[in-house]
Amino acid sequence: MKIIGLVLLTMLLASTASAGDTMEDYIREYPNQEQAKMMNAWLEDNNKGEFHFTGLVDPTDATVVTPQATVDYGYNWFSVSDAPAIIAVPAYDKFFSVSIFDMEHNVPAVIVNPSKPILIRRPDQDIPDGDFTVVTLETDQGLALTRMVVIDNMQEVRALSASITMEGGRGDMTRNVQRFSPQIEASGLAIIKASLPYLNPDIAFGNKSGDVGYITSAGAVMIGQLGTPADTVRYGTILTDEFGQPFAADGTYTLTVPPGIAEESGYYSITVYGADNKLLIPNDQNIYDRTTYSSEPNGDGSYTVTLSPDGSGVNGIPTGKPFYAILRAYVPVSGTDMTVKVTND
Repeated sequence: MKIIGLVLLTMLLASTASAGDTMEDYIREYPNQEQAKMMNAWLEDNNKGEFHFTGLVDPTDATVVTPQATVDYGYNWFSVSDAPAIIAVPAYDKFFSVSIFDMEHNVPAVIVNPSKPILIRRPDQDIPDGDFTVVTLETDQGLALTRMVVIDNMQEVRALSASITMEGGRGDMTRNVQRFSPQIEASGLAIIKASLPYLNPDIAFGNKSGDVGYITSAGAVMIGQLGTPADTVRYGTILTDEFGQPFAADGTYTLTVPPGIAEESGYYSITVYGADNKLLIPNDQNIYDRTTYSSEPNGDGSYTVTLSPDGSGVNGIPTGKPFYAILRAYVPVSGTDMTVKVTND
């Protein structure tokens, strides 16, 4: 059935290939649209080339869909249209990464626990003297996204965040976005949504244009904008119960996370999101995820995570509305099976 579905998608796209602004054009443009939308919303309240840190994300934060709950994010939308930019970074003895995105949602670099400043440039710009990690962008504008795991040490994280700064990055922020008719947009979105069951998270995000197919790229942005390539973070999307049905608001489900998916320097997390808005689900316990740091393992190294309306059960997460979940393995073990077993209780 999956092969038939993919053939039908290909035939539908091919049937529009000679018709001006097509569904294919829309799907190719979708990542740029979503990046520009997020950038422009962020710039309404923040300055280009300056980092803004979220603290622990809660359900009221709609800066990005499918956020991590126990991570302090730093966002910095910038432009190197006029000159390179340099990010100063601190040392941190827990997981800390700096991801650089362009406006096509390519991810030319993810630097884990960086040891030297990061220089961001366009291909025609000279590299100044100094010892840098050099990142070259395909677009003038981009996003520097930091992730710093928080383990009951928010005061330490806040102090370190103050030293994450950018020199430069204040060029032209204008980013053109192609527009489409409502009919083309609706049809293109339908195709992207139809592709999601076939999405392989391990090949969903690329370093440069062409690494990922355009339908895959659009689907990855739809289900997890600002996701990163699998050599740094591996993802598993958990969309249905053991019978293939979407997770229900009043249901109780048990997930079993396989052992050994993350190196000792990394960690695993299961995070739950509302099916309607892809954001964290409000609950009185303020529990939105379970991680290596907040769950007890089973004897074989696997983890049991219970999803229920009230959050009861082993390593429980409250739900209370239609939802889905995402498994993440930071500093992943290459090639390990990320399949999560789901059972209905």
